[in-house]
Amino acid sequence: MVLTQNPIRSFLDSLLSDLNFLITDPIGFLDFYFFSAPGYNLYNTFIYMIVGLLLIFLIGKAIGVMNQKGFERWGEDNFIPVQMDQEFFVAILPYIFIGSSLRALNDIAVEGKIIFPYEIFADRIFVTPGVYIVTIILTMGIGISSIILSQEFLKYSPKFSNWRKTFFVVGAFIELALLIPFIPLLIADQSYFIGGVIIIGLTLIFGGVFTFTAKKYSDKFLPEAPIRREEKLAMITQMFDAFNTVIAIEFFGYMEKHYLPAIIFDTFLGSWPFLIIKFIIVLVFIWTVRGIENNNVQNWLLWIVFLLGLATGTRDFLRLITKI
Repeated sequence: MVLTQNPIRSFLDSLLSDLNFLITDPIGFLDFYFFSAPGYNLYNTFIYMIVGLLLIFLIGKAIGVMNQKGFERWGEDNFIPVQMDQEFFVAILPYIFIGSSLRALNDIAVEGKIIFPYEIFADRIFVTPGVYIVTIILTMGIGISSIILSQEFLKYSPKFSNWRKTFFVVGAFIELALLIPFIPLLIADQSYFIGGVIIIGLTLIFGGVFTFTAKKYSDKFLPEAPIRREEKLAMITQMFDAFNTVIAIEFFGYMEKHYLPAIIFDTFLGSWPFLIIKFIIVLVFIWTVRGIENNNVQNWLLWIVFLLGLATGTRDFLRLITKI
């Protein structure tokens, strides 16, 4: 009879071994699991999650301070505050794509498939979590500059007196510049482009079905609180991310790099259950957020989930269609 090792016991033994590693050689531990780690593991995944939550909190605080300073300098009648509405999230979309493009550029730069002068993106700063920090600093820097420029110097211009338009235009130009290195890759090899077409098609089909069914059942069972646009968008972009993951793994030979999904995928079912798991998680999240009384906090959390799904999904989409 062959005895198989208890997976829980193996996991605990691994934790004890890593704890001893941390105590005896903390620098080596940090280098092995963080600085030189080729991918994601239990420890850097946990820390990145904490850093992400902290960044979300700090961004919310920074927005509050910016609004207060704006009202003090230009008055409530003249200053357009930073608030979670449709116009703001249209303006910030280029910066979501910028973050995704920077991460994908790192992938192609590391493999030496990039044109001059974009080799700079091979730097490790453009790997998670550094790329998120770079994107946030860039976004906030251009956002503050756009506010000052529009409020102080373009206030009589009908097109750019609204700082959001300035913010959007600058971001759009930066994103277009970042997309240039992907063009030669698409021209050279279009064999994986069909994967992108499938992902877009599945996302559109899912979006249509979910929008119809969610509206139908929310009107029937929750007439006092029907499904909102922010909730639908959060679900659709997260499923866009999930479709990217599953299609790339099941049909194009990609491997999951993130620690937790990789554990889920390590079964005979492969990555397919991830679609159901992600759908249920986002659905529970939407239901939980509905219990928050403050509508601004609700919108902020829903838009964060929307943006994260769009950002990670776009990065994976770019990698797939360019065969990186």
